[in-house]
Amino acid sequence: MKKIKLLVYHGSRDETKNKSFLEMVNRLQAKAQDPVLGCFLEFGSPLLENVMAGYPQDYEVTVIPLFFLKGKHYEGDLKDVASQADSPVNILPPLVEEDHFIRFIQQSYDIKEPFILAAHGSAHFEAKQALCAMAKRLADKSGMPWLVVMLAEDGAKEKLVNFQEEYGSVTMLPLTFGKGKVYYELKSLASSNTNFHIMDPLSFNQSIERYILNKIVILEGS
Repeated sequence: MKKIKLLVYHGSRDETKNKSFLEMVNRLQAKAQDPVLGCFLEFGSPLLENVMAGYPQDYEVTVIPLFFLKGKHYEGDLKDVASQADSPVNILPPLVEEDHFIRFIQQSYDIKEPFILAAHGSAHFEAKQALCAMAKRLADKSGMPWLVVMLAEDGAKEKLVNFQEEYGSVTMLPLTFGKGKVYYELKSLASSNTNFHIMDPLSFNQSIERYILNKIVILEGS
């Protein structure tokens, strides 16, 4: 059976982000053994449903979702499209639940003060649990106090400000791709009265590319 690795990104109204994603997919395709394709849920082309419709039953598709948490896009949109595909589809967990991704973050960010792990959020209880589990692992390495904040939950700003007041100098690690709407909304939660630093978000650069390539190589060998 022929195998395909399919990277799925939500898509952005900022066309430069979509272009950067597709350029990264092209670089990965040149390095991987199995075909590597990229698609979007929305705001970009090609769309997931159009790509999935193009593969018959003799293809096995492994979906690598570039979603941080389980939410409506992962549990709803992504799985709904996959369930209608003619070919067998294996959907990998969201990034925060993936051990290699957590180790990638540990290696990419040098946390030296109390930190806030922040994301857009999800109504799924499992998403909050996974985010807390990731924060604990980051704290085990750094030895620093931590807080998890999600935009989608009530009282996020109050929790963050209280954390700032308790520790004074804090760092936020935003789980988002690029400096877009989510990044600036997370940044706006912080109080300006204390020393606050927000790290650069992830982007489709060589660093995340190496992480994804390593993941693909592991999948090809399994």
